Amino acid sequence: MKIIVVGLGDTGILASSLMADEHDVTVVDSNSEIVDRCTDKYNVSGVVGSGASRNILIQAGAEKADIIVALTPFDEINLLICKVAKNCGTRYSIAMVHLPELARDRDYFKKEFDIDYVVNPKQDTAAEIARQIGLPGNVRADAFFNSDATIIKIKIDGKSPLVGKDMRDVKSFFATEMLVVSVVRGKKAYIPDGRFILEDGDVIGVIAPDWAIKDILDRLGLIRERINNVWIIGGGTTAYYLATRLLGKKKNVKIFDNNRERCISLSEQLPEAGISYVDSVDSDVLIEEGIKKADACVTLTGSDETNLVISLFAWSCGVESVITRVRKPSYEKLLNRENLDITISPAVICAERIMGFVRNVTVFNKDGNDIDCLYQILGGLTEAIEFTAYDNFAGKDIPFSDKRFCLRKDIIIAAIIRNKRVFIPDGQTSIKTGDKVIVAALKGHGLNVLNDILK
Repeated sequence: MKIIVVGLGDTGILASSLMADEHDVTVVDSNSEIVDRCTDKYNVSGVVGSGASRNILIQAGAEKADIIVALTPFDEINLLICKVAKNCGTRYSIAMVHLPELARDRDYFKKEFDIDYVVNPKQDTAAEIARQIGLPGNVRADAFFNSDATIIKIKIDGKSPLVGKDMRDVKSFFATEMLVVSVVRGKKAYIPDGRFILEDGDVIGVIAPDWAIKDILDRLGLIRERINNVWIIGGGTTAYYLATRLLGKKKNVKIFDNNRERCISLSEQLPEAGISYVDSVDSDVLIEEGIKKADACVTLTGSDETNLVISLFAWSCGVESVITRVRKPSYEKLLNRENLDITISPAVICAERIMGFVRNVTVFNKDGNDIDCLYQILGGLTEAIEFTAYDNFAGKDIPFSDKRFCLRKDIIIAAIIRNKRVFIPDGQTSIKTGDKVIVAALKGHGLNVLNDILK
C-alpha cells in the first residue's frame, strides 16, 4: 500500500514497521535533516515541506495514496492534513490527537474531517502506565485486550520455580487460567508446545484473564505491597491522563512540575491531587518532599535523561515501583533493566496502534475477519493479535482436537473472549461467530485474517 507519514519526530519505529510489511512509504517533514536521516536509514521516499500544504501532499503522492498518517506535534494541523489529503484523493486517514479538550470530541472530528482513525499516544501511554504500576522489575504487562485479558512478560532467573518445568507442568503449577504463549531464549523466540522446557534466563509471555494476574504473581512470590501513594514527576498531558485514572482508583497522587501556570491549571482540573511547583527537580527537593514515603514514582518530564536520573534516584530511595517514560525507542531497550523497573515508549505504543489499523485496511473485506488490535511482545520478536471471528472462518465450530482443525507452525491460539468472559482454550474448545480470538505468532507470520492461522 502507498502510505504517507507526515511529522516524523520519534516515528522511526513506525517507518520500520511499515517497511517490514512491504508498504510503499513516503515521509514528509518541514525539517530537511529529519527527512534525510529517515530516508538514509529506511527504504522510504522523502519530501521536505509542510504536510498541511496541498502542493506538498500532491508531491508526496496523496492523489493515489491509500493512507495518510498525520503525526505532527499540533493536533489542529493533524486534522487539517487529513482533510486536505482526503480532498486530494487519499483513501484513509489517521490523525494524532492528544489534547484532552480535543480528544473528548473524537467522534465529532472523525465525522467533520473525514478521519478514519484517531490515535492518542499520550492517553494510551497513561493507560499502560496505570496498569504497570506495582509490577516488579522482572515483570511487565506487554499487551492488553480491553479490560479482559493481559499478556505479562516474566524474566525467569535460576531461583524461579519454573526452571526445568515443561509447559504442562507450568499449567499445573499455576492452577489457574493462564497459558505461556511465547518464550525468548537468547535472541531467539519460540512458540512453545507441551514438551518445551523452561530454562534459567528465559523470558516468557503469559496470557491470563485480568483477575488471574495477581494469583500468577503470588505463586511466583512477586507480589508487592499495595500501591497507594503515587508520585508523578512532570505535569504534562500524559500526567493529566494518568492522574485522572489513578484518582479514579482512589490512589493518592502528587504531581511535580516546574511550570507555575501548568501547576495552577492542574490544581483546577485535578482538585483531589497534590500539585507542587518546583523550580527544578533534584535530590534535595525529592528528599524534602518525602520521596521515601512514595509507593510508586512515574517520570514524565520532557527529557529522557532527566527521567532516567530521577528514576534511578527514586529506586535508590527504596520506592517500590518506578516507571520511566522514554521518547526515543532505542532507550527503551537500553534502560529496561530489572533495577530500573519499567520503561514506557509512547512511540512504540503509537506505532502498534497505527499498525493494527493499517493491517485492517490492507485486508479489509465486507465479510470481516479483520484485526481488532495488534501488539509486539517480548521485544518485538513475537506478536499478539486479536481477531473477530465471522461466519466465513473456515475453522468455525470445529473442536481444536479435531484433525480438521490444523494450525500453521509457530502459531498458538492464546485465549478466546466470548460475551466478555476470557477463557484459555483446550482440545474441546471451538471458535464461534462473534468470538474475540487472541493469537500469538512469531514475527513475520503474515497473519492478516483469522483464516490465515489454519494450514
